[in-house]
Amino acid sequence: MWIDYNKLAGWELVKEVVVGGLEWVGFSKVNTRKLLCISSQKTTIIDCSSGEILECSCEYDEEATIAYCDELPNEGIRIAGYYGGKLPDNSVQGDSVNVNKENFITTVLFSPAQGNKNMIFCNYGFYTCGFSYDGKYFVFAQDAGVTVLKRSN
Repeated sequence: MWIDYNKLAGWELVKEVVVGGLEWVGFSKVNTRKLLCISSQKTTIIDCSSGEILECSCEYDEEATIAYCDELPNEGIRIAGYYGGKLPDNSVQGDSVNVNKENFITTVLFSPAQGNKNMIFCNYGFYTCGFSYDGKYFVFAQDAGVTVLKRSN
């Protein structure tokens, strides 16, 4: 368990997967349950509802932080990772995530729409985290891999 998701009432684990050479992740705006994962070894799409993983091909621009994928045609996907970019840090339902970096240690606080803030991560190796555009899914990416949660209520 890379993040303490058990503290997050209303959220459940979909997938925790090791991704060697992880570089970028990004949610589709058109098909909001689809998460693009770009690594130095391959590119995949995670279905955040089922946890199913599909290999795909994509082209991406690290400076513009955008990717185009054959399995998600006609859409530029905003990507984020260790080198930059940003995923939505607020959900449309009112949840939020706050990231604080100090002395190479990253602390991530998750604030549900109702309830108390919870520290879900405090360690090295953080890349990015954020919500899908419809607020139903949350991803946490670090050097070990990706954790995907979905709203359970």
